[in-house]
Amino acid sequence: MAQLEQELKDAGISVPRALGYLGSTDTVHTYTAAGEPTALPDGAASVIAAHDPQPITDPRTDVIDAMDISDGDKAKLKTLITGHARGGH
Repeated sequence: MAQLEQELKDAGISVPRALGYLGSTDTVHTYTAAGEPTALPDGAASVIAAHDPQPITDPRTDVIDAMDISDGDKAKLKTLITGHARGGH
């Protein structure tokens, strides 16, 4: 989401509050001051359509990959650190 927020900012589209998904990953929204989901500003749809998410990397996973432990234990450590077994790779 941080990448998409930056792409919107680079396109001159102001999103003063966080982005989120409503129901599915196909519907991106922002929030009102009261915290309710609301549509993104005009022009955001074309930026979202062109969005090519880059993989998130976590340098700590490189250290885990170099450890002399089982792949299962590596996956457990990556999940503990990053929240998913791929570890951001």
